[in-house]
Amino acid sequence: MRFDVSAKPVRDDSALPDRLAAVERLDPGAAVATRTFLFQQSGGDGRTITGLPYRPGRALARPRPGTTEIWRFVTDFHHPVHLHLDHFQVLSRNGGSPGRYDAGWKETVDLRPAEAVELAVRFTDYAGTFTLHCHNPEYEDMAGVRGHGWSTRTWR
Repeated sequence: MRFDVSAKPVRDDSALPDRLAAVERLDPGAAVATRTFLFQQSGGDGRTITGLPYRPGRALARPRPGTTEIWRFVTDFHHPVHLHLDHFQVLSRNGGSPGRYDAGWKETVDLRPAEAVELAVRFTDYAGTFTLHCHNPEYEDMAGVRGHGWSTRTWR
C-alpha cells in the first residue's frame, strides 16, 4: 500500500509511541463469582453448554452490574466464544499463562479442542439480557439453531 500525500517530497517526523495504550488489569481477587461453561458436542449436530441444549431466552448466568466475575470456558471442539456488551481479559490458557494474542481487552476468545481458558469479566452498567455465543460459521448459518446463541441475564 502506498499513500501519495503530495507531488513534492515531505519530511516524515512522526514517531510511534513505545506503548499504544495502557490496559487496566482486572483484579481476579475482586471477583464475586466463578462460573464454568463447558462447551460440548452432544452427538449429531447437537451442542450444549454445561449439559444444556440451546433454548432461546435461557439464562446461563445472572451477574450483577458493577461486579467482576471469573468465567472458565472449556471445550471439546473448536469454539470461538463471543460475549456481547462487556469486554474481558484472558487470565490463563490451559492452566498456564495466556498467549501473546490474549493480551488486552477482548470480546471473543478462540478455544481449540480440549482447551480451557479462564477470563475476568467486569460487568458494567447494562442491566438486561445479553448474548454469549459461538462464532463458528456453521452455527451462525443456522440462525441460532442448535447452539448459536445462549443468553446471559444481568440483574436489574
